[in-house]
Amino acid sequence: MEPAWLDDLVPRLDPTALPRVLTRTEALRRGHSRNEIEHRLSTGRWRRVLPRTYLTVDTLTWTDRLNAAVGFAGDGSLLSGAAALADLRLRSVARPETVLVLVPRSATARSTGWVRVRRTRRLPAPALLPGPPRAPLSRAVADLALERRHLDDVRALVAQAVRAGLCTVDELTEELREGPRAGSAHLRRALAESRDGAWSAPEARAARLLRAARVPAFEQNARLGLPGGGYLVVDFYWRALRAVLEIDSVEHHLDPADWRATMDRHLLLETLGLSVVHRSPRAVVRQPRRFVRDIEAWLRSRATLLGA
Repeated sequence: MEPAWLDDLVPRLDPTALPRVLTRTEALRRGHSRNEIEHRLSTGRWRRVLPRTYLTVDTLTWTDRLNAAVGFAGDGSLLSGAAALADLRLRSVARPETVLVLVPRSATARSTGWVRVRRTRRLPAPALLPGPPRAPLSRAVADLALERRHLDDVRALVAQAVRAGLCTVDELTEELREGPRAGSAHLRRALAESRDGAWSAPEARAARLLRAARVPAFEQNARLGLPGGGYLVVDFYWRALRAVLEIDSVEHHLDPADWRATMDRHLLLETLGLSVVHRSPRAVVRQPRRFVRDIEAWLRSRATLLGA
């Protein structure tokens, strides 16, 4: 079964209609003379949106911008970075102001306006997705990660892309290995943390803080079996201490249904004899020392209680 978000990328256009975006080469191929092209531009029937690239309708949409970018860049060009990912429902990726397009080394197109043209010796085959041609999603994620300057932003991007099934940690690791080293430190760390079990940026930061403090060894995203079958996955688990730490965002609990689900989950874990504490991503980021002290004190209390 294909992901639901694929439906959003499928254009619903009349196959007999003139394309909304048309390059000069395509217009000539369709039989429009140079004089006719200039006449349509001068009368406003068409509008130039990039050099030698025209809009044949009144409104330039986001999809039109993407089609215009790859049309302008030429044959074989692929969307990458945020432009390739913005419509795939990743919370950390918004539609960018500039569109990144990958082109072969032999291409003549140059960056202009809101299009960034990047020549690459590693031009991949396009992803098997509807809509404008785009790089494989692992390449798009890696390209965007290399542009981000803050570690937590890269952590969030990697965690969300992997959890959404857009790519795997192994695929991103391959992109890291084959790609440029400049600017890759954050991606390298985020992938190492993902291999250790981090599923989100706050979890990755929390794990790094706890390991640096040398608290007892823990499991990340551990599966806990339930009586009668089934399981729960918890963020951090100290098996010997029967202790669970959950990193819960405030945004998640704004929905009453999510709040009830968290409370039900907490009660179930406590019923199984586990000690469960919750901390917010804000506490991890804004008050790291206090976060570590609180967790250390809680773990010492558990060890004393259990005689561990």
